[in-house]
Amino acid sequence: MIKGIGIDIVYVERIKKVYAEHGERFIHRVFLPEEFDYIRRTSARFYERMASTFSAKEATFKTLGMRRPIIFRDIQIIRTPQPVAKLHGITYDFAKSKEINHIFLSITHDEGICIAIALAI
Repeated sequence: MIKGIGIDIVYVERIKKVYAEHGERFIHRVFLPEEFDYIRRTSARFYERMASTFSAKEATFKTLGMRRPIIFRDIQIIRTPQPVAKLHGITYDFAKSKEINHIFLSITHDEGICIAIALAI
């Protein structure tokens, strides 16, 4: 049974600006080390990967129906082989209370825009 759906869109340019302004503070606040390893795997797609991961976290948060603030590091985006969200901390506890056991993701990016859709079951 579907328990929630979420969608998010992010402009790559916005993420570039945030990273330029906040640098490592932004990285450490939002991404887990495994996610940042994926993001920096190739410099040619650095910002697209950062934006798509950020968008997937936002879509995941929306599918849960939680109130703000979002704890980005409680949501881990795993991309092997199909993208899924793995939850940690209070975000995990909240999902369990809603009987959410799995979150599927679809992530795309093109022409400077990243979109992610999350489906909670």
